[in-house]
Amino acid sequence: MQKHAIPILEFDDNPQAVLMPTHEGLDLKLPKKCIYAFLEEEIDRYAQEAGADCVGEFVSATKTYPVYVVNYKGEEICLTQAPVGSAPAAQFMDWLIGYGVEQIISTGTCGVLADIEENAFLIPIRALRDEGTSYHYVAPSRYMEMQIEA
Repeated sequence: MQKHAIPILEFDDNPQAVLMPTHEGLDLKLPKKCIYAFLEEEIDRYAQEAGADCVGEFVSATKTYPVYVVNYKGEEICLTQAPVGSAPAAQFMDWLIGYGVEQIISTGTCGVLADIEENAFLIPIRALRDEGTSYHYVAPSRYMEMQIEA
């Protein structure tokens, strides 16, 4: 445990949590890659059109999130809706990782402060870390650099 005067900046590199995300012991092995999107209708529509299998469900206090596996260009990919809010999104992400996901690409919609073309794609290359969740996975730093190869 790397202690810090500011608790949110502490980093615990021990992978054993007090309560493990896989505590329910499901017989579930998810693909390594996951699309974790804030787009419920689009996910459900794509899953149906692509013939995805619903392989499990993540049950939160407010909603049940279906977890799909779809074959994309010969590779199995996990596809699911990300909850809004850092606490439920992190809890669900931990669950996905616990059942085999290793690489996650998250997508959604956003507003902007400057005028840009409507329906433009914005792909961040780094993120200012101000939320706290990422400190459970990577040692503290001002920014989280994106993995460009992803």
